[in-house]
Amino acid sequence: MASSRWGARWLALVAGLIAALSQPPISWPWMLIIALPLMFRLWDLAAGNARAFWVGWFTGLGYFGATLHWIVEPFLVQPEIFGWMIPFALVGMAGGMALFWGAGFWVAKRIGSAGWGAPFALTFGLVGMEWLRGNILSGFPWSLLGYAWVESYAIQLASFVGIYGVTLWTVLVGAMLGYLLTVRTVSRQLAVSASILLLFFGPYLYSADRQVFVEITESKDLTPDESAPQIGLVQPNVAQRDKWQPHLREQHLNDLLTKTRDLSDRGADVVIWPEAATPYQFDTAPQLRAMIADALKPGGVLLAGGIRFEDGRTFNSLIAVDSTGTILDTYDKQHLVPFGEKMPLEPLLSRIGLRAMISLPGGFSSGKDRERSMTIGDLPPLVPMICYEAIFPAEIMRRAAKGDWLVQVTNDAWFGNWVGPYQHLAMARVRAIERGLPVARAANTGVSAMIDGYGRQLASLPLNEAGVVLHALPRRTAATLYSRYEDIPFGIGLFLCLGLGIVGRRRREACSKGREK
Repeated sequence: MASSRWGARWLALVAGLIAALSQPPISWPWMLIIALPLMFRLWDLAAGNARAFWVGWFTGLGYFGATLHWIVEPFLVQPEIFGWMIPFALVGMAGGMALFWGAGFWVAKRIGSAGWGAPFALTFGLVGMEWLRGNILSGFPWSLLGYAWVESYAIQLASFVGIYGVTLWTVLVGAMLGYLLTVRTVSRQLAVSASILLLFFGPYLYSADRQVFVEITESKDLTPDESAPQIGLVQPNVAQRDKWQPHLREQHLNDLLTKTRDLSDRGADVVIWPEAATPYQFDTAPQLRAMIADALKPGGVLLAGGIRFEDGRTFNSLIAVDSTGTILDTYDKQHLVPFGEKMPLEPLLSRIGLRAMISLPGGFSSGKDRERSMTIGDLPPLVPMICYEAIFPAEIMRRAAKGDWLVQVTNDAWFGNWVGPYQHLAMARVRAIERGLPVARAANTGVSAMIDGYGRQLASLPLNEAGVVLHALPRRTAATLYSRYEDIPFGIGLFLCLGLGIVGRRRREACSKGREK
């Protein structure tokens, strides 16, 4: 019995690893055809709630261990200080995230794992816990299964139901495939197969139609008119270990100003620097603002990621400066990165040698819970997102009602040179699809890109390459269904799965009692 139990757990670990291949930058969504039915069968065969929990936990351990292995990168910036924490960080993060999958499998088993309601029960349990993972405490909705479709037409479904809805659709189709393997009669096999085809191709064809139509018409509805502002993105490509070196600060600033002048000479109306592009404080450095004014064309605007100090507090900010050197507006980051910009339970954890990655007296402070949209001169109103904030779809929704485009400034040097930056880019692309808004994304080491309302990269710079991007701001799409109803369709679908799971279990129990009589 013990060997069988551990065999199922190791197989669950493999299922999680296979599922991880669906995520950016590999982006093989067809791997879910293997992983999700296998996950369903292992859960279905688990005898009891506790075993179901461990099947889910081991599946999550494999999945998050692979998709979140970039979490060790920040510890390598100063390995002499943080290197000892690497194994604890990776195992702790993967194991902690896997608790949500374990809990999801447990909940699903409680609802019922017998009969035609089983795939609905598993979908409710797993996806419900994924929503919880993205929202409780600080939230961390990274590596949602729906992001597997970011390189396919199917991701356009996010314009209707958001990324959580895409995740629900993905898990339900995979669970139905797993259930199909348990059906014995030909008639029921045909019925389940037809249901799967309808469930998959209905939403997929809707999604394909949305993007194919635009491609056929050459995006005429999004083509910028002559009055569209020209947006310049600066990618300095400064290694994190060099970013705050005192003897390199002036060199880094001069590089930013040179690239800004180049973009302005080419007609850029707006130039965007990445997150925390320079340590110099804008409001107390008139000489810095004068140099910026000199680099901009008349009437031009710089949107610069920078550090701001006020009343003894430190903010990670986006600062708008015009061609006269005047600060027009400032947005302070509201959702800080735990253990990166702020330290939860700092008095307690500091006693055992733990501190935030970015060491500042008192750490960073969260900005005021203000309307995110910024209106600067004659520019279309914009919605700022600083780094990590772009991964939270609900927050963007609440604060993007008055915006015509999204601006993300980020420093993905913290995320390494492969998996992390591309996953972060994928999430920015999906935020564009959900809202139908273009995204101007300036990243320190990349990928900097102009993204349209369909999530397509119209112009970009490769990872780890210094340079600039210049592109006209695309028009926004027609209002998406997701922008109107937010997560209501997802919530309806989630609780419909709960209801069907319960009804399926009761029907199975009733049939069993009838046979006993």
